[in-house]
Amino acid sequence: MTFDQLAEANEIILQEGPFTNALAALGILGATLGGTGQVQAKMPTPITQAVKQDHSYYEYIVPSEGKGKDGRPGYAYKDHKGYLTVGVGHLVLRNDRVLKSVVGRDYNDIVRGRKALTDKQMEQLFDIDVKSKISAAQSKIPKFNSYPQYVRNAIVDGFFRGDLSGSKDTLALINQGEFKAAAKEYLNHAGYKKSKAEGTGVAGRMERNAASFATFGGDVPTQPVKTDFYTVKPGDTLSKIAKQSGKSINDLIKVNNLSDPDKLQVGQRLSL
Repeated sequence: MTFDQLAEANEIILQEGPFTNALAALGILGATLGGTGQVQAKMPTPITQAVKQDHSYYEYIVPSEGKGKDGRPGYAYKDHKGYLTVGVGHLVLRNDRVLKSVVGRDYNDIVRGRKALTDKQMEQLFDIDVKSKISAAQSKIPKFNSYPQYVRNAIVDGFFRGDLSGSKDTLALINQGEFKAAAKEYLNHAGYKKSKAEGTGVAGRMERNAASFATFGGDVPTQPVKTDFYTVKPGDTLSKIAKQSGKSINDLIKVNNLSDPDKLQVGQRLSL
């Protein structure tokens, strides 16, 4: 199948993702996810988590969604279902006007995998895509705008994948203000069970969202808040950032795809 055929096929994708109708009874005895910036969740006992309070939607979702295939950030690729995708989970449609508005004359090279989106273009494209998810969340959760950013992040991430937008019971509990119960019900999901059995990353992503719900529901974090990103400040060097974050310089270079580690820009976001 050519990229053009694949792009045309993408038009049939449901907006809310693959888990819209998936929900199964699942007894959660325990689920953990370790690592910097992630959460450790135990259901139904109180959740121990590291919830970053002030992440933007982009900062929160990128670590889970990624920027493309490993080692090739920004390049168009086929997702696990064979659909043409680019950037942070953007499904490329035939004659994709949204993508064209971001990349301009580079459109053909982008969709044919000859050129990569820049970090700025990926963020611009994500900001456009995520508006529809925010709108969907607002329509199903009337008090959405009143919640703190970390809760809105988890809700939008759930709509981004489709595992929350298709879970009527979880949405009902959220709308009732029962966030601890919503955290448990959110993981009562066929997609979560399948991911745990196969060892894929979906389970960890859902556990992080569940931890945000549980925290808002009254489960206070029992460990310091961690972050997935660092924003470069005046006077920063890579060695200084490595020392502060507990990461090695080589790890930071690899994770952030830095071609010249001596040239950091103020305001630049580095993945940790």
